[in-house]
Amino acid sequence: MKNIYFIIASVAALIYVVVEVRKNHFSVKESFWWVIAALGMIFLSIFPYTFDYIAKFLSISYGPSLLFVICIIFLLFINFRSSKKISDMQMKITDLAEHIAILEQKLKSKPKK
Repeated sequence: MKNIYFIIASVAALIYVVVEVRKNHFSVKESFWWVIAALGMIFLSIFPYTFDYIAKFLSISYGPSLLFVICIIFLLFINFRSSKKISDMQMKITDLAEHIAILEQKLKSKPKK
């Protein structure tokens, strides 16, 4: 019975991501990994002992620790991608500011008629 709550929460997470993409608050490209995470949550809600089997296969004694490791890796990956995008945008902003400064200088130095 408790799996029903996890399934509902997982489907709600998937619906939330889809709604945000449809409202253009979130790009399709960026939402891809969150959709994958939501689908993974749905899969684990339906088959809750999957991580125990995978953990035994990988010789990990405590199954939920595998889940935490995978979540940490996933969040680090998302954080790295976000940091990379922020860095790229900062470089573009700097380039745009330089171009604007050059154009303003050209406008000021242009003789008035």
